[in-house]
Amino acid sequence: MSLEKTDNRREHRRVLISNAATVETGENQFPGRILNISAGGAGIRMDVSLMDNTRITVNIENLGIVPAKVVRQMKDGVGVKFELSEEKEKRFIEQITQIVAKKRQENESETA
Repeated sequence: MSLEKTDNRREHRRVLISNAATVETGENQFPGRILNISAGGAGIRMDVSLMDNTRITVNIENLGIVPAKVVRQMKDGVGVKFELSEEKEKRFIEQITQIVAKKRQENESETA
């Protein structure tokens, strides 16, 4: 068995969170929970399965509505890639950065 190191292909740092979300396919809405998020995409736990390349919108608690595309299947949900304009991506990165800062503060408070 080979234990080769694989490169992390992710462009943006992921943050573990647990925010409620609603996934909309245009015709249907499904409840979900964001498991991890970055400026480029998210992992979403859902009770339904969506096919790869399905275009969706994700309404994320405390962040807003983000257009996305399903890019991979997970055990209990999907991985999505956000489809944002450069300007909206910049604002979204700022929001994610605030989440990271808040989580760091919470972690530091717990260990103090």
